[in-house]
Amino acid sequence: MGNKIVIFFLKLLSSIPLSVLYVFSYFLYFIFYNIIGYRKKTIISNLKIAFPQKSENEINILTKKYYRYLSHLVVEIIKGFTISADELTKRIKTDNSEIYDKITRDKSSAIVVMGHNGNWEWVCRQAPLYIKTPICVAYKPLSNPYYDDLFNKARTEFGTMVEPMAKIGKYIIENKNKSYLIILTADQSPSNPETGIWAKFFNIDTSFLSGLEKLSLKYNLPIIFHEVKLTRKGYYHCTVHPPILAADLRENQSITQYYANMIEQKIMEQPEIWLWSHKRWKHKK
Repeated sequence: MGNKIVIFFLKLLSSIPLSVLYVFSYFLYFIFYNIIGYRKKTIISNLKIAFPQKSENEINILTKKYYRYLSHLVVEIIKGFTISADELTKRIKTDNSEIYDKITRDKSSAIVVMGHNGNWEWVCRQAPLYIKTPICVAYKPLSNPYYDDLFNKARTEFGTMVEPMAKIGKYIIENKNKSYLIILTADQSPSNPETGIWAKFFNIDTSFLSGLEKLSLKYNLPIIFHEVKLTRKGYYHCTVHPPILAADLRENQSITQYYANMIEQKIMEQPEIWLWSHKRWKHKK
């Protein structure tokens, strides 16, 4: 009963105009930053590891910027439960989408890889509104089935399919004679570092989820990096990067290292919109 009440309340909040929800986000910021200090030690530790050249004051400023964006992101995700297709299209613009048009024409397939930069939920949800190729988003199921169902209903409303990451290999095999795009967000730390792939990330040996590289190599699928930037509150600009295969990379560079380099570059350009509250460097090589 408690889960159903919370979900009812979230849907009720989602019906409120986003401009009003942003006002509520300032209250969330105060709670997150000043009252409970939501994962503050993790956030500050991550920022100091990534930006050792920054002063204490600069780290504090960046920490506050992150909390402000996180508060905006929370209300955007809530709004995402009821946001319309027209509203998403207005708020997310994409350059180089002709790359996806070519995949549709060629009836080919690829892995689209993103980071936890900006509102990845909105970006994945909007994708089938301009991409004609079937899209499957790999995700990690939530432990609570009520919330898992809530998020997946929103993710699939406009035509996106979802599959648990553990079942993506099966999805590829079942669709081997079809065209598809698989969307992965692969910048988080694996629960078991022995199953991960190590790459330099902010000049630190860092364990990455192995699915991106393993799937690309096993099924000969090109990687398309989908960049997300925040242009102003609630508005995003995406750039689709050319597809690459392992053979396209310079000698001794892995697919995971290519991805780590791309993510790092985008974080450096707009650090406050990346998910710093995740324990990124908890594993040591």
